Amino acid sequence: MRFIRYAAAVVVSGLVAAGAQAQGWPEQVRFGGFGQGFGKPYGLAVLAIAQGKGFIADEFKGTPVKLSFEYFTGTGPAINEAIANRRLDFAQYGSLPNIVGRANGLPTRIVTSYGYTTIFGVARPDLPVKSFKDLKGRRVAVAKGTVLHWAFLKALEGNGLTLKDVTLLDLATADQLAALTAGSVDAVIGSSVLLSLRDKGLAKVFYSSHDIGPKAAGFGAITVTESFEQRYPEATQRVVRGLVRAAEWLGHEENREEALRIWTRSGVPYPALRDEYAGVALKDVFNPRIDTFFVSQYRDAVAFSQEQKLIRSGIDLQQWFLPRYVDQALDQLGLQGNWPRRDANGKPLEG
Repeated sequence: MRFIRYAAAVVVSGLVAAGAQAQGWPEQVRFGGFGQGFGKPYGLAVLAIAQGKGFIADEFKGTPVKLSFEYFTGTGPAINEAIANRRLDFAQYGSLPNIVGRANGLPTRIVTSYGYTTIFGVARPDLPVKSFKDLKGRRVAVAKGTVLHWAFLKALEGNGLTLKDVTLLDLATADQLAALTAGSVDAVIGSSVLLSLRDKGLAKVFYSSHDIGPKAAGFGAITVTESFEQRYPEATQRVVRGLVRAAEWLGHEENREEALRIWTRSGVPYPALRDEYAGVALKDVFNPRIDTFFVSQYRDAVAFSQEQKLIRSGIDLQQWFLPRYVDQALDQLGLQGNWPRRDANGKPLEG
């Protein structure tokens, strides 16, 4: 993580020189998000909707600000490197790379949740794998350093296993699909893109976080760099308001079909996306609040990352989170009642 520490020092130095004052509009706002390994210039979750429906672009109408969107095949670790190299202002990516980046000095602030994603476990159809316990002695592929890696480790622990019980292979999504098809791995932990193998009869699903609930799902945030947020608070507010508008639009069931079609531009097949969100309210999935539930998820993930020696030190969550932008957006849009605040278990506290 030497590159992150070096780049973080450069960014902080630039911030001090700038005097942390609001300086009008930025010339450009650069967004990054996790891709699905298909090399498409489109992504998933709330950022893709905000891009596809023009919610953020609407916020900057009448200004000279340009917007750019980039979706990374290398997902979270690649996004951390892009932030470190000052290629991004905002990023949508998973909690584990969020945490690893922050723990290594990456100057980010969390401005809103991007919701949660369903984690799937699939195995070769000829193997007697029916649960995580059956992975003992098996070759399992996952993209290390991602929220999928975190979910995999949590599920192993929950089933009384450790990394010593499996052979872990670090593979990106496209390579996972090829490896499972070729029989060079026994199982893969990943996102809904794995369901395309199920539909072809090349894999069977033995695990879905959908059956357990949001506490077992993948989750993450949309971050802004400290330098951008401090120099451009009005632009930051407009971006977050555009993201909240996208989340509100997603919450209307009549928009579900259009949302699925927008997400297919990432390369993920329509049936996989349809099945991932079947039976769940998108309004609940894409709750943008930084509330007790969201903070507790990060607190658990930070503690778990320390236990697993993925990071060496803890993180000051109170300093890292910036809930005022999403709270102000909810006020401005009259949406405070749309998403009740939740307790640490995800249960509504009001409304």
